[in-house]
Amino acid sequence: MAVALALLAGALLSCAFAPFSLWWIACIAIALLLKLLDHSELRKRSVVVAAFALAFFIPLLHWTSTYVGSTPWIILAVGESIFLLPLALLPIGKRGVVFYFPSLWVAIEIARSHLPFGGFGWGRVGFSQSSAPYAKFASIGGVSGLSFLVCSISVALYLLFKKDRFQMEIAFAFVVLQLATLGLQAPNNSSGHISVLAVQGGVPQLGMNFNEKATAVFTNHLKLTQEYFKTHNYKVDKVDKVDLVVWPENSVDVDPYTDAYERDSLQKLVDSSGIPIIIGAVLQSPHGPQNASILWMPNKGATSTYLKIHLAPFGEYMPLRTLAEFLSPYAKNVVDFIPGRTLIVHSVGGARLAPAICYELVDDQLGRAMNARSNVMLVQTNSATFGLSAESAQELEMVRIRAIEHQRYAVSISTSGVSAIIGSNGQVLAETKQNDPEVLRYDIPFNSSQSVSDRLGNSAEILMILIPSIIYSLLLLAHRNYRLNRRRRVK
Repeated sequence: MAVALALLAGALLSCAFAPFSLWWIACIAIALLLKLLDHSELRKRSVVVAAFALAFFIPLLHWTSTYVGSTPWIILAVGESIFLLPLALLPIGKRGVVFYFPSLWVAIEIARSHLPFGGFGWGRVGFSQSSAPYAKFASIGGVSGLSFLVCSISVALYLLFKKDRFQMEIAFAFVVLQLATLGLQAPNNSSGHISVLAVQGGVPQLGMNFNEKATAVFTNHLKLTQEYFKTHNYKVDKVDKVDLVVWPENSVDVDPYTDAYERDSLQKLVDSSGIPIIIGAVLQSPHGPQNASILWMPNKGATSTYLKIHLAPFGEYMPLRTLAEFLSPYAKNVVDFIPGRTLIVHSVGGARLAPAICYELVDDQLGRAMNARSNVMLVQTNSATFGLSAESAQELEMVRIRAIEHQRYAVSISTSGVSAIIGSNGQVLAETKQNDPEVLRYDIPFNSSQSVSDRLGNSAEILMILIPSIIYSLLLLAHRNYRLNRRRRVK
């Protein structure tokens, strides 16, 4: 019975994420897990946690199997599930132990965001809370802080049905204390805006070979942009034209530095309209391909190039290649990209746009470093390799949380998934339909102020793990001494 309920709890937690996006169910799912771990021996706790983890990660990560089969999906889900096993070490039910659960949960999320091969931070509970009324807590404690808050609420719900009033009061008081910090948000230093045209041009076909026709993806984005310009009669001297066009990752699928057709077409587009464009391109370096975000200016050409730093393991490079190719024939098709090493922010007028290319959204440190130099977020992604799965919607939830965390408006543009304009409060201001060629135009305000989370940096994660545990220990020790002294007085 306990295993069946653990499977239910894990499945419920996966429903907090897209496509269901039932953010509120995360607290219930984790509270149910705590109840199942209550007064159980280590062996039973281990089985319960394993069942919970598998039931969470298997449906959550199903999108990874879209075009490569079930083997990589199951291996990834099992690998991520193993990270949750240390939760079984906590003897939940023993007085005061449950208060260490949120800290351990966050520590596990941080560990799997870094290990192995640079980590896989997908499925952190904080990423499921973009529509929660307390989502702006991400600007205080980051994604880890939001995960900690969800777990703290779960602990309070679990203790609500226990007879220990003291522990219950501590749990609810700590939740209230976290919510009270929402007033610490930094003021919005808005100093202008930029009018952006985000172009989702689509791909000839969904799948791993979305760009097998050398110029098809580029042509789709070029034609859609040209049609918009023609419809709105955009010329160099037009007063109300947009300030910037953005295309997604892989929108230029041939190196524009070496391909004359794509280079000349881009230059003609920006020269005739007078509007700069930021493209996503694959460059060919002497050492291998590089995933790039390039600002292309009228009468100048490429002026700034950001090379993707945090590459996706098993997608943009293949760790343990021999083993991977043995397990999946698709591994042979993965070409190892070369990572960039320099933080580059695109400047257009007063806008400083920090590019994040797809998988880089999972990297806390990179996000903080980039947004410290920017006043607008730019996310360029390609969802064609995951078809019509929930991957794009889950990624959009991540962008919403990052926008809150860094207090930045965000432009999230995809080749074929869901593209959107997102406010600094995480609200979706405009969005496309999945896999529909579409254009979004929006005036994006600047915000150069740093959130509390960005100011704290890695300290926010350390605080979430250590400080609460210390506070809980001191409170429980004080309560224990109080009861001992009271008994002595009675005697």
